[in-house]
Amino acid sequence: MTPSATGATRQRGPAGGQAGTAGDEALSTGERAGRLLRELLTGTAEYRRMWESRVRRASAQEPSFAAVARVIAEYLWNAGIVSEEDQELDRALKDRVSRALGGGRISAQTMEWFIEAFGMRRHEAGLWAAFAGLTDPGVDVSSGTLRGGPAMIMPQRHRTVAVFERYRFDATGSLVQQHTFQVISAQEDGVGIYPWVLRTDAIESAVLIGGAPGARHAYSSRLTLVEVELERALGRGQRHALELLARYPTELPTQEVRRAARAKTENVDMLIQFDPGLPPRDLHWTVWSTHEGGLIVDEEPVTLSADGTVHRFLPAVHHAVVGFRWTWSNS
Repeated sequence: MTPSATGATRQRGPAGGQAGTAGDEALSTGERAGRLLRELLTGTAEYRRMWESRVRRASAQEPSFAAVARVIAEYLWNAGIVSEEDQELDRALKDRVSRALGGGRISAQTMEWFIEAFGMRRHEAGLWAAFAGLTDPGVDVSSGTLRGGPAMIMPQRHRTVAVFERYRFDATGSLVQQHTFQVISAQEDGVGIYPWVLRTDAIESAVLIGGAPGARHAYSSRLTLVEVELERALGRGQRHALELLARYPTELPTQEVRRAARAKTENVDMLIQFDPGLPPRDLHWTVWSTHEGGLIVDEEPVTLSADGTVHRFLPAVHHAVVGFRWTWSNS
């Protein structure tokens, strides 16, 4: 997370395939994600071969919903997610596939199945961005990576399955508290460290639940990485809850907060509490190209609630930098 001022320039671009082209703002999240899935399944040779090889009855429909359902069914059987005795699975999945590719409701589980069944690793970032309603996640979909930002000090061996970020600003326009509740899942055996990135000028960094602060590293000129030593080493797939608290000095006005996700982060919930004596102006939900600085690649205006808060929930973010930015009335 990077709370800082920015003078970034806005620049739009596609989230993946044609998902960020003109007219997308009129599409619902389901329509945008479904359209991108259809384009990839029909326009990417490796994905097209997979479902075409399973077509049993000629049809003008592209892609064949029944054939796509068979690919997903085979993945679920082979992965042991569904028993192989359920030989009607592909038929049961056809309705789900039809809804997803037809622009209807698509769940995070369904999106995960498409990605895993077809091996859509290089397009995963754009798909999750479309699923989350981001017209441009600040990614190069062909590589699935952020466009810039600090290099990773240590490999990320976990996945975040839920995160609740709470920020409090005072009457000087300063971020004085950042409170994080997070659930992580180990991606391999022996995960004992969580890399916590926070502003270098933090006057307090406490691990309230789930571990203890350890070694610190300079992540960039404005960011520090704290190695949070978990209470126990996690085995692959094991989950662990963390509660983190950072406090910052007053009299340092800030005009943005960002959440950077290098891997898929699920259930992202961000809320800012502003001081009633200094409400923000020109408040926007924003997508940046990099962890710090960079370009504003997409944004939309948002409204401050009567209680002085602004809130956004995303079911998933993948290789993207999202958050809020604003100006102050005295700036």
